Amino acid sequence: MVTFDHGSSKLFLDHPGNFAARQNAPRPLMICSARGLFQTRLALPHRPQWQRLASSSARGALPKTKTKASKPSRAIPYKPSSIKPREPNVRDHVDPPEPQTVASIWKTHWLPLSGAVLLAGALGFYIVGTVAASVKASGCPCVEHSIPTGRPPALTGDNADNFDKELDFPEWWMGIRALRKRLAAEARGNVLELAMGGGRNLEYYDWFALSQYAAGRPNIVAKGVTSFTGLDISADMLDVARRRLVRAVPPMKDSAPVVGAATMPDRTGGQLSFLDGHLRLINSDAHKPLPATARGDKYDTVVQTFGLCSVSDPVAVLSNLASAVKPNTGKIILLEHGKGWFGILNGLLDKDADKHFAKYGCWWNRDIQGLVEEAAQKTPGLEIVKIERPKWLQFGTLVWVELRVKDAAP
Repeated sequence: MVTFDHGSSKLFLDHPGNFAARQNAPRPLMICSARGLFQTRLALPHRPQWQRLASSSARGALPKTKTKASKPSRAIPYKPSSIKPREPNVRDHVDPPEPQTVASIWKTHWLPLSGAVLLAGALGFYIVGTVAASVKASGCPCVEHSIPTGRPPALTGDNADNFDKELDFPEWWMGIRALRKRLAAEARGNVLELAMGGGRNLEYYDWFALSQYAAGRPNIVAKGVTSFTGLDISADMLDVARRRLVRAVPPMKDSAPVVGAATMPDRTGGQLSFLDGHLRLINSDAHKPLPATARGDKYDTVVQTFGLCSVSDPVAVLSNLASAVKPNTGKIILLEHGKGWFGILNGLLDKDADKHFAKYGCWWNRDIQGLVEEAAQKTPGLEIVKIERPKWLQFGTLVWVELRVKDAAP
């Protein structure tokens, strides 16, 4: 049972147990006061319920216990907030998007749209042109000359020098200059260059070994070119190459040339020799037997740039190159131009091949890869190491070829 004393603000809880036993037995009480919580056991005589109810009024007359008065809470005066309410901002207001028109889209995106239109037009032109060229495939309407082409009469004398200068910008733009550097970096030992023209590769060769020889230190082992022989069918272009050779090789400035007279009925075979035959420029035809080194050896490296387009029999020239290079260890490196990947471009080359030959003495529509493969089949020991088409922006018209000659089995 629960009894609450209003006078003392105490709560009396009867200990749970048998109610009948509690009538005559002392009861343990749980006393809870407002100051704390504690427990005690009191031995009180049992009183009937009516006596407990009657004594409740007497308990109310008991004196009140003094409690420690709590300090009154200090009132905090009200101060209005200093934060002003946020005023509405014009930027917070989002206008609904205006409907876009063709004119507004073009005004804001005219540059990428123009590029897309041009690209689509070029792609459509290429597709239509390729289909037309494939359906109506026509060979070159011209007939190639049966004699060595060499250089046309318009590229003789001073015109040869002007022609060489005109190639500077186109070769840089087309990436040919970088390919010449790559080709020259592959050259080592005794080097033979055919169809050298104005000597546009000379400035990229490694001339350190020859410089050491000219300085009186020939026994120093060095990489690069140890001897060089340049050959071309045009004496005027060889004169351009001679002036470039003097600028490219420092010892050439103080070296007097040994002049050899022409030995062939066609007035070819003449040569200029420098540094005891370590540098030679020979006027000759690539179809004829090629000269050996000054010591009578074969060459470690044979190079040719844009030469197969200007000879009458490219396959025979490739076989001739194979006879001049050292078997197994020597290599032949060619940089040529001809038919590309796409039919429309090849059709344009075929159409203007006659005009281009008349001006430059070059058939620019030859199938270089096909000619190399034919020469490898007809020439004993000649093997194709690599055929690639660098500078994809030239659409496959530039061809890089590497060949080697393998010794015939005994």
